[in-house]
Parts: sequence; structure tokens; C-alpha cells
Amino acid sequence: MTLILEAPPAARTPLLPPLGRYAVALAMVAAATLLAVIASRQAGIPNLSLVFVLPVVTAAVAFGWGPALVAAVAGVAAYDFFLVPPLYTFQVAEAADVWGLMLLLSVAAITSGVAAQSRRRAVAAEAAADQAGALQELARVLVAAPDRVAVAGACAQALSRLFGAPAVVLGEQGDRLEVLAGGGLAEADREAARWSLASRLPTRGGAYPVAEAAFDFWPVLSARRVGAVLGVAISGGDQGRPAEPERLVEVVGGYLAVALDREALAAEVLEARIERAGERLKSDLLAAVSHDLKTPLSTILFSLQSLRRFGAEHDAEARAELLRLAETQAARLGRLVEDLLDSHRLEAGAIGPEPEARPVSELIAAAVAQAADALAGRTVETLAVDAPALRVDAGLFESALAKLLENAGRYGPQGSIVRIRAGAADGWGWVDVEDEGPGFTGPVEPLFARFTRGVAGDGRPPGLGLGLSIARGFMTAMGGRIEAANREDNAGARVRLIAPLA
Repeated sequence: MTLILEAPPAARTPLLPPLGRYAVALAMVAAATLLAVIASRQAGIPNLSLVFVLPVVTAAVAFGWGPALVAAVAGVAAYDFFLVPPLYTFQVAEAADVWGLMLLLSVAAITSGVAAQSRRRAVAAEAAADQAGALQELARVLVAAPDRVAVAGACAQALSRLFGAPAVVLGEQGDRLEVLAGGGLAEADREAARWSLASRLPTRGGAYPVAEAAFDFWPVLSARRVGAVLGVAISGGDQGRPAEPERLVEVVGGYLAVALDREALAAEVLEARIERAGERLKSDLLAAVSHDLKTPLSTILFSLQSLRRFGAEHDAEARAELLRLAETQAARLGRLVEDLLDSHRLEAGAIGPEPEARPVSELIAAAVAQAADALAGRTVETLAVDAPALRVDAGLFESALAKLLENAGRYGPQGSIVRIRAGAADGWGWVDVEDEGPGFTGPVEPLFARFTRGVAGDGRPPGLGLGLSIARGFMTAMGGRIEAANREDNAGARVRLIAPLA
């Protein structure tokens, strides 16, 4: 994170060094003297003492009390030497001129004092306004800060702006202290920061407990026991250590503590949501498994027990029927387990498609073969199989299409027609599956969630409610998508797979 370091007005480097200010003040006195001598000689204007008040006031406003006082003394001396008889000496012939010089010095001194005090107040007000602006900007940034690194960066930038010095923010990470924002820390500074956080006491650079440290550190501990340390390199600066820096540091530390608590609370809320989602998933999985896996297992167990106990009493046809029933239910059980595994792979992001150009007719034929059991007793009509080839992972696309065909077989009545249409539009290829079932009775989007079925109640078709979820996951992994809606004649449902053309 890049920190923009900007010093407050009170701490900014002056344009002139101290000697330069005094030199400019004397130059202004010289200019005033020249102006007064010309006015006295050429225009004959008497009593030009007030001309020497101008450089005094200007020096007081621009440079402060010291240069203004030098300007006052130099102005009185110049007025005496060049304008008070006898000229070009520091002697004063008239008592009135002595009082005039004393009055000029008094007026200049008082004026310089008032002007210098006004300057100090203006500088202090400017510094206070800059500090208030820095704290206001910090509060605004912290509201939108996405993580603790952004929070720490905003606090370090605010401290740098407030004190005109490098600043750092360190945060507790397990059993160690890591730099979240800022830099330039020596090992001695890190040791001082660790001591400050452990003891809950501030430290000063160049002093006990780590004399080699360059930064001052202040500990921060939030209400949720999140620890941090603020550091500013102010003890070794050219301007000297600011008076009572703790006031501003405590304000920034309070903002930091609130922001860290907010982040910790957000993490706890997210963790709780994940935990609740996991528990809900477990409940849904248990409810689905307890119903849909129990039936095939019970059928397989019944068939095997019947063959073992009464095998001699069954004729060949009965034994063949029992074996067929066991085989069918075992295949159904295998598909259910495969759906669960596919769902887990999608959730874990373990799907790695390998797209290639494949004819639509081959993809449809393979998917129909996979869903043959679910389509038993239904008529499958395939239309427009001369559609352009698709660029897909054959295994994933066939599995996704087979899921749609299985759903069509489950929800379509015996003797109904399942239609498969294919085509292309706008650079995409598509395959539709239409059934003659009850269609979608509500919003379609929730049906793409796991363990969600289109028909509620005990009479719903068997299955885990993973078909549409897995199909969408496979299509998304290949860069495609899936759409679902009721048929235009409201005589069933239509689900479309959309994939890139080869």
C-alpha cells in the first residue's frame, strides 16, 4: 500500500532559514529607510517615522517575534541616523526627537507583538483545521476499508499527515507482530513495538526500554481483544518532539480499534454463516440420503435374501426377475452416489474440463444411452441433429444432458414424449430437452440449488435433487450456461444447454 505523507502546516519546512528571515527583515528596513530619505529630501515630508512601522508589521506577520523586534530596533536606528538632526549621527539634538524615537520603538514593539501573536493563532488554527481534516478523512476511509491491511494503511497515512513523520501500524497475528502498513523498521523498533504491546505501555524513541529504537510506539487493544501497535518517528526530528502527541494518537488508535473489531465481527459472522450452511447441507443430505438410498438398498437386500433363502423354490424366471431387480437398484444406487460425488467435486472446484470439437449427434446419443433406465416407457424424439459441432468436454456435456433426460423421464408420465432439439444462434450452440410433465410451478432459479426438487410431497419422483445443480456446474465449468422455463404451450418443461460452437 502506498502512503501519501503530508505534513501539517505547523510542521512544514519554512521557506527561509532563521538567518534568512532576519536578513529579509533588515532588507525591508533598508527599503523603508531609502523611501523615507527620498520622501524627506525630494518632497519635504516631515515626520516619516510611521514608514518604519511597515517592515516591523510585515516581519511579525511573515516571520514572527524575533525578526520583527530586530526590524523595530534597526528602524529606530535608521530613522535616528538618516532623518533626525544632526544627520548621519546617533546624537539627538531635540528632546522631542528623543520622545519620538522612544514612541516609535514602543509602537513598533507593540505592533510586532500583536502581529506575531495573530500569526501564531493563524498557524495554530490552520494546524487544527488540518488535523481535523486528517481525522475526518480517516473516518471516511475506514468506513469503506475492506480488510485490516486497508484499515492499517489509512491509519498510517493519517498519522504521517498529522505529525509530518514516518508512521507504521503493526498487528497481532497469532503469537507474532507483523507490519500491516508503513515500513523502515529496524530490529530495535520491532522489539520496542513488541514490548509496548506486551506491557500495554507507550515507548519513546531513543529511550527506555529500547534506546536504539527510532519510533515512538503506542499499544492499541480493541474490545474484542484484537491487538495492534501505532508507531511514529517523532522523537528524533529536526522540529523536536511535538507537545502531547498522545491526544491525536489516541484518536487514531480508537478509530483503529473500532475498525479491527468490525473486521473481527464480520469474520465471525461469515464463519457462523458457513457453519450454518454446512449444517443445513448436512441436514439436506441426510434427508435425501435417508429416503432415496434406503429404497434401493432395501430392494437389493430383499432380492438377495429371497434368492438365498428360497432359491430352490423359485423357478428360473423368478430368479432372473429378482436378479434383474437387484441389478437395476444397484445401478440406481450407483447413480445416486455418483451424483453426490459430482456435487462434491463441483463444490471443491475439482472439475477440469478439456473442451474439444464434438458433433451434437454423438453427444445426444451418448446422453440418451446414459439415461436409458429413466427414459424407459417414454418415446425419445431427436430433431435437428445436423446442428453445428460444439466445443465442449464430451464427458461433462453428456453427463449434463443425461441429467436433463433423467429429469424428463422422472416427471413425464408413462407413454409421454421426450423431445431433444438442437440448433445454433448468435455464435452459440444449444440443445433443448422438452418433456410432457407438470412443468415448473414456481420460480425456476431456486431449482438449481442442491437437494431441491420440482415437486414437493411424498409422491415426488425419486432422486436427490442434484440434477439441475450438477448440470449447471458442468456447463459453467465449460464456459456455457443452462436455461429453464415452461414450454410455450404449457404442456411441460423445457431446459436448454448452451455451449460455444466449435
